[in-house]
Amino acid sequence: MYFRYCSLAAIILLMSNCANMNEADCLTADWQVIGFEDGSLGKHESNIAEHRKECSQYGVTPDLEAYRQGHYQGSQIFCTPSNGFSRGITGKKYQRNCPIQLEAAFLAGFTDGQTIYGLKQTFNYHSQALAEAYADIETLTLAIAEKNELMVTDGLNREQRIAIRDEVAVHQQQLQDLQDALPLLKQESENAQQMYEQEMQKFSSYLLSQ
Repeated sequence: MYFRYCSLAAIILLMSNCANMNEADCLTADWQVIGFEDGSLGKHESNIAEHRKECSQYGVTPDLEAYRQGHYQGSQIFCTPSNGFSRGITGKKYQRNCPIQLEAAFLAGFTDGQTIYGLKQTFNYHSQALAEAYADIETLTLAIAEKNELMVTDGLNREQRIAIRDEVAVHQQQLQDLQDALPLLKQESENAQQMYEQEMQKFSSYLLSQ
């Protein structure tokens, strides 16, 4: 199944490199094949207008019926629940490009993928907040140590030592606030991770079908 999926992906990638049609392409066009290529790449059926524009300068008019037949066949490759899921999970947008007969199946997977994407974003947010808190704690700890060493340095007057002492007090309060916030930050990160992993397990069938 994996190798079949990879082969199909490779074929579609090659198709995508042939987007612009020159004179030879227009004169020898198999419009059903072109429709199939567009459909399998997730392009809307209205993309034929672009082909019409490109080929009009060579006196060629696309075969609309053949294109539509091919496009529907190609759309059956793109508009699947598993492909909808893979696009939703990566945050891609749906451009309403699936035929109405195939749209419901695609959107089912796409919606599930969007759910996972949202949970992943939430997990990343809380993980980043926790990482930043740890980094700030380390920075403040070093700053307090440096200020304490500076405060006993020879040559400072009373006002300078008081100023340094006040800075240390501010840093210590900031450090205490962060340390107090750590339990909640950890819990939020763990909860977000758990939710994400649970939903990934719930939707594992999409991954297995690829």
